[in-house]
Amino acid sequence: MKVKEALGINDYDFIYYELDPEQQPTEEVIKTSEFIENDFANYLKENYPNYYSKNIRIKFINWGHMKVVYVLDNGHKKHTLLMGQPNLEYGKVKSEYDNLKILSKNNDDIVSPLLYYGSPKYNREIYMTPYYYQARCISYLDEKLGIYVPEPDYHFEEFMEVDKYVIEEVITAKIISLYNQNTHIGLDEFNVSSGDFILERGFEDSKNNSSKLFEEMKVIAARKLVNMSLDDYIDLIYERLEKFNSKNIDKGIELGFSKVKKRT
Repeated sequence: MKVKEALGINDYDFIYYELDPEQQPTEEVIKTSEFIENDFANYLKENYPNYYSKNIRIKFINWGHMKVVYVLDNGHKKHTLLMGQPNLEYGKVKSEYDNLKILSKNNDDIVSPLLYYGSPKYNREIYMTPYYYQARCISYLDEKLGIYVPEPDYHFEEFMEVDKYVIEEVITAKIISLYNQNTHIGLDEFNVSSGDFILERGFEDSKNNSSKLFEEMKVIAARKLVNMSLDDYIDLIYERLEKFNSKNIDKGIELGFSKVKKRT
C-alpha cells in the first residue's frame, strides 16, 4: 500500500508568526484562517478558476521574517503561496510582487509570481508562485550556513565547508545575474538569513558543480530594487555578503557574468 505523502510540514503556522506587541496571537490566527480559506479561495474561484477546486487544500510549509509560506493543492497541481507576516506593513507584499515581475522578465533565476491578492479587511496580502517540491531554503542558524529541510521533520542542516564555498559562489552569481546592464536595475536588500535563495530536493547531485548548481538555485525574494552603476552594484554585493569568503564572491561574480552573457 502506497503511503500518501504529507502536503506540508507538521508545525503550525502561528508558531512562526511575527507580531507587534499590540497584536493578539489568537486574533491573528483567526484572521489568517478566514483570509486564506474564505477570502482568497473565493477570489481564486471567481477570477482564476483554473487554480481553484472544491477540494482545494492549503498547508503551511515554511516561513521567513517577511512572509509565511504555504502550499496550495487543487487536486491537479500544487502552487506556493507567500503571505506577509501579520506585523508587516500593508503594501510590502504587493511591492515585492511587482519587483519579482520586473526581475523575472526574460530571467529564469527568479521565481516569477503568478498572481497577487490583498485584503485590507484582514490586513493580509498573498501572492502565488510555481511550487518547487520540498524546496530547501538557504539560511544561517547561529552563524552556520545551511538549509532548512522540511522532511521528515522540519530541521536545519549545516553545509560542509567544501559545499559552503560553492553555495557562496552561486548565491553571488545569482545576484549578479539579476543586474540589467541596460536599465542599471538590480536586486537590493537581499538577505541570506531570510531564505531568499532556494534549492529543490535532490540538489546534492549538483553541489560539486557550481555552473550546474546555478541552474538549480532560485531567488524567491525581491524586497527592493536599486538603480546604480555596475561598479556600485558589485560594491553593494561585497557589503551585503560580508559573511562570505571574498574569494567565493570573486568567483561568483565571474560565474554570474558568464551566465548573463549566455542569456544575452
